[in-house]
Amino acid sequence: MMNAEFKNDLSEQDLDAEQLLAQRHQLEEVFKNKFVRIVTLMFTDLKGSTSLTEREGDLAVRELMRTHNEILFPIIQKHSGKLVKTMGDGTMSYFEDAQSAVLAGLEFQKTIDEYNRIQKPTVPIQVRVGINTGEGIVEKDDVYGDVVNVAARFEAQAEAGEVLFSRETYSALQNENAFYHRLIRKSILKGKKEAVEIFKAFWSDEEIQRDLDWVHAHKNDGVVQETKHSYRRITLWLFLLIGLVFVVMQGAKFLEGSTSSTEKRSTIHIVE
Repeated sequence: MMNAEFKNDLSEQDLDAEQLLAQRHQLEEVFKNKFVRIVTLMFTDLKGSTSLTEREGDLAVRELMRTHNEILFPIIQKHSGKLVKTMGDGTMSYFEDAQSAVLAGLEFQKTIDEYNRIQKPTVPIQVRVGINTGEGIVEKDDVYGDVVNVAARFEAQAEAGEVLFSRETYSALQNENAFYHRLIRKSILKGKKEAVEIFKAFWSDEEIQRDLDWVHAHKNDGVVQETKHSYRRITLWLFLLIGLVFVVMQGAKFLEGSTSSTEKRSTIHIVE
């Protein structure tokens, strides 16, 4: 049997453990309330920087990044975003709402295109943009969480001049008609088991028209998976479901009426 002194020590240990667990729970709540929130991450990347370095040299690529940053940083600020960090030939920033992030990405690509057309640099600037929305740990100088990793994967999926974003960002848009966009494909991202939907936001009038023509040409062959108006299919299925429920209910009423009539007939007796 345990002696009294050992029992007292054990009780104190249990009490300390309970207190520590309670404090841990409180700290987790404080941490979550202060640092964890829904944000939209945007990654940019200078397309083909490795080959540019080999062909033009480090100084030329550094000059391109300087111009890249001079164009991008004011746009991030304009759309109420915050630059988190630069990473070699790319950047990471976050926004409190998805709409601002996509609009910033579109304005960045459009401004880069104007710079290339007007300034006609020896080496045009070509960038990729990837955007994702989700829960992240937002600290003073960095953001952590899967939302960051997925945003980086979307940037890697993009081609030069493209702005790609996730289903989560699409769902968080305040006004999906503010710009032309479309679900362009599904793809398995690095580190993910299942394919994710990849949306593209279009900034060039010429490209928008080409895409509209392409969508129109392929609207009946099953190539186009979804456009921003594709929810007509959901509405159609909803009406079909409502119709099916109505038919079932009417059939049940008919059967109930038939059963009632049969029961009434069965109660009639012939009296001789």
